[in-house]
Amino acid sequence: MICPKCYAEYLENIKDCGDCNILLVDACLLDLPIPEMTWSTLATFNGKIYADMATEILDTNDVPYYLKMDWASSALNIEGTGITGQIIRIFVPDTHFKKASDLIYHIVGDKV
Repeated sequence: MICPKCYAEYLENIKDCGDCNILLVDACLLDLPIPEMTWSTLATFNGKIYADMATEILDTNDVPYYLKMDWASSALNIEGTGITGQIIRIFVPDTHFKKASDLIYHIVGDKV
């Protein structure tokens, strides 16, 4: 359940918004605006170990990201530490790019 005015989310058993005092609606019925984001790529990682290190740092610092791996790793759900030629890219929103780049500087070795 969601408030159509302030967009606060509630459990199914709650019927009124605690802040707005209006009737809640099913979240599926509400057309919430989706913010537009532009994503930029950080450094390319050769292998999963360094990419995992970078994503752990990004997680710890609340930086949103997504990974893009090569076809074989993604399609076959292969996760190994030493797959030859495995390329992994990390994408972050442009608004977080500088922070993310600074955070993973020590893994990559140079500025992105």
